[in-house]
Amino acid sequence: MIELVLMCFVAGMVVALPVWIVWQRVGARRALAVMRGFDPRDAVPCGIEPVALRARLLPALDTAHDEVAR
Repeated sequence: MIELVLMCFVAGMVVALPVWIVWQRVGARRALAVMRGFDPRDAVPCGIEPVALRARLLPALDTAHDEVAR
């Protein structure tokens, strides 16, 4: 039983590795073709803002009281 599992695993790797390599190369070529048509002037500006999820407000660390407490 274990021999069957190992044979199937090895056969899957033998088939999957070349398919994966071809898929990566085809995908890279497709992405390069898409990038040729990209114009940076047409890009939409994006503003990134900080977001705090489940956060607590902490006291400021630049006060004199905090320096004494350390």
